[in-house]
Amino acid sequence: MSQASQKRILVVGGGIQGTTAALHLLTKGYKVTLLSDKFAKRHPTDETLIVSQVAGALWEWPPAVCGRSHTHEKSVNKAKKWCLDSYLAFMMLSKSKPAKDTGIHMRESCFYFTEKLEDSEVDYQKMKEMSQLPGFRHTTDLIEENGIDLKSGVKDAFSVTAPLIDTDIYMQWIYKQCKKRGCEFVTEKITGTILDNQDALLKKYKADLIINSTGLAARELADDKNVYPIRGAVMHVPNDGSLFPKVTKAMCIGSNVPLDNGTFIFVIPRGDNKCVLGGMVESERFNTNIDKTYKLVRQFMKNNKIFYPPLRNMTEEDGKLVVGLRPARIGSIRLEFDDSSDKLLHNYGHGGSGWTLSWGCAYEIGKIIDAKFRPDLKNHIYNSFDASIYVNSLFPVL
Repeated sequence: MSQASQKRILVVGGGIQGTTAALHLLTKGYKVTLLSDKFAKRHPTDETLIVSQVAGALWEWPPAVCGRSHTHEKSVNKAKKWCLDSYLAFMMLSKSKPAKDTGIHMRESCFYFTEKLEDSEVDYQKMKEMSQLPGFRHTTDLIEENGIDLKSGVKDAFSVTAPLIDTDIYMQWIYKQCKKRGCEFVTEKITGTILDNQDALLKKYKADLIINSTGLAARELADDKNVYPIRGAVMHVPNDGSLFPKVTKAMCIGSNVPLDNGTFIFVIPRGDNKCVLGGMVESERFNTNIDKTYKLVRQFMKNNKIFYPPLRNMTEEDGKLVVGLRPARIGSIRLEFDDSSDKLLHNYGHGGSGWTLSWGCAYEIGKIIDAKFRPDLKNHIYNSFDASIYVNSLFPVL
């Protein structure tokens, strides 16, 4: 019996970060209990929706366009590695499993800019780094090809092939994978901090270590006041050709994105018959009580229609507004042991990048836990572009 198979990990948090970590640890031989006060439902209502389902779920190179919540250099550099790991994981899953099961589609993603990329050091560097990806093109032809209105101010563009994920389908798929491998699911709300409850939780669930992937709730559960919400909203509209020609690629403006409060533009196809329009960012807003009449919602819908003229055919009644709170953290993502305990590993503060970083963070967690419980195991260093690592180790068992 391996050392891993004798250890049980309690993962707190049923969103994309916690669940991906749980699945990765299960494939490495650990026993896992997944605890959350709420799990994603296949057909959620406004009351049952979790924030991982609200996300636009467009894979993005850091710093992200959709809710740019961490710009600290150290955090961004780590995020780039985790981002590439996740890209490969989603890509390999898309090749090995049908999209109807996983919700993953590899599609062209076009990023537009309101100035020439050569005139923006940050955006130009970001493009250079993304030029390694499949399907890369840097050409202003993308403006005319996709019917983008020049009144939106766009002057330059590039595109890559990237994962676009139907969050409802994927969350059910990953729950199923966890259950197939013996993961125990527990619905429970923790009162007080996880550290204060640590011994009781370890005893109750016969666990050897706790992972805190609770997102925004880490503000209380980790007593971390650096955690704060960034309120976001997107509009779900039919993408069946009835309102506008079917959108088959993601399109967004990647410049002049607000850090704290304001709107930005993206048009993202989701699955086969839905389109997600966004978006907005509002820091330090702790509720989701807004509707279609809210000023920032009206603003991003107006801007989307200026940007992509076919959307002008739709009316307010044609869309469903979905609102969520991105779990951001001042400074950087926290992926480390608690200062007071080597039995509590924190993983939160991903802001609007939970999906983009999900598999990369899971691999990092796996290495940290292996170092603790299997110190004699050779520490595998993942090369972000060596797909054979993932093919040979993880995906055959899925």
